[in-house]
Amino acid sequence: MEVGLAKSDLADVFLLKHGPEPPNIEPRDAVCAFRGIHFGEANCFVLGSGNREWLIEKGCVFLTEKGRLHQYSHLRGVPPDIVLSVRFSPALLECMREELPDVPFAAFEPFLGRRNELRFLRWRFDRLPEQSRELATDEWVIDLVIATYLQPPKTGSRNLADVQLVHYAERIEMAREQLVSQFAAPHQLRALARSVGMSTFQFARVFRELVGVPPHQYLLQVRYRSALHRLLEGASVTDACFQSGFSNLSHFTREFKLRFGHRPSSVRTWPQQLRRRRLTAQLPAIRGRASQS
Repeated sequence: MEVGLAKSDLADVFLLKHGPEPPNIEPRDAVCAFRGIHFGEANCFVLGSGNREWLIEKGCVFLTEKGRLHQYSHLRGVPPDIVLSVRFSPALLECMREELPDVPFAAFEPFLGRRNELRFLRWRFDRLPEQSRELATDEWVIDLVIATYLQPPKTGSRNLADVQLVHYAERIEMAREQLVSQFAAPHQLRALARSVGMSTFQFARVFRELVGVPPHQYLLQVRYRSALHRLLEGASVTDACFQSGFSNLSHFTREFKLRFGHRPSSVRTWPQQLRRRRLTAQLPAIRGRASQS
């Protein structure tokens, strides 16, 4: 049974709950109907793929790929699980094909486990603003896709307890919102950390652990996204550069071309598929990263 939570141009987000029938104890085959990302919300079940099995508990994340065969089973005496599912839309699938042709999505292992950056994104979903809900959901979905498929998991990183995750998430989200709303202003790591009640070292470490990139790289992502939007709306290269927080025009022009593959002066002549870029506006040298995955 699906309980809708949000719907946008890029994805449907819903809770997947079991109906009145008793859960199956013996593994049951199911062919995945869509590409999506899923969060264990309550209780647990066993997910199988090929010769492997994983226990999906609260906080665990797993992937589905259309046409892939999974096996599902439940533990005797355990209540049915609840899963939050993000089902990709045809528009998002087209976007992923066009912008990330070298990423082998179908080759990703189904089980991702309890990755802190994905749990942070799950925490953020419950706090998306009601105003401009669809736009906020789209932006959240893009962040989720990038964290899942383009940012390798941190090796050796600790698995935060739920209470600790919430404690850090509240502070990191405050800092992230500052960078998003005040992207054109100068920012210093020490001042940003102090503003959310954390030491500089602790803030830098936890921000990267939850967001996936260091604070300065995240700020650059926001600034380049702003510059691209301004250019698409007809701003001059100079105005887009300085109004987005950059201070060196030649450096901005050079780095913009590295990031997007085109000079900023050519944005007005981009074909429609380039104007719709959603994923490549988020990360530097995304093609290089994708080809190395």
